[in-house]
Amino acid sequence: MAPLRGIPLAGQGKPLPPEFPYKGQWLLENRMFLYRPTEQRSVGGPEMTTTLNEGRPNWCFGLNSMQLAFALRVGSEELFEHNRACTLFLVRTDDVPPIRGASQAKRYIFQIGDRQTVIIVEGVGPSGNA
Repeated sequence: MAPLRGIPLAGQGKPLPPEFPYKGQWLLENRMFLYRPTEQRSVGGPEMTTTLNEGRPNWCFGLNSMQLAFALRVGSEELFEHNRACTLFLVRTDDVPPIRGASQAKRYIFQIGDRQTVIIVEGVGPSGNA
């Protein structure tokens, strides 16, 4: 069930900058990152996604490597290895209705080998009224 082609992820696998508030790697440079949690909550349960603006023109968000690794049934270090090798694929994204009170939500489908998982990210993102 390997995808013929995942969504291109510019900068995938690059380490996060030393001054960045998290340790990890970019999934999509300056937009989506994979981070190593400093403390782990229950693996497999819902977790808030980390979002940052920090002077950037666009906000970016981070996925907990332990949560994504658990969902894909690999170890956390193996997940980072797949990310560096560009064998962690972002198969598809879809807009979905938010369920936790956010203004928007997006479903991300990730794949390693024949294993897929869905991560739903809710947030306020760029929107507004004039």
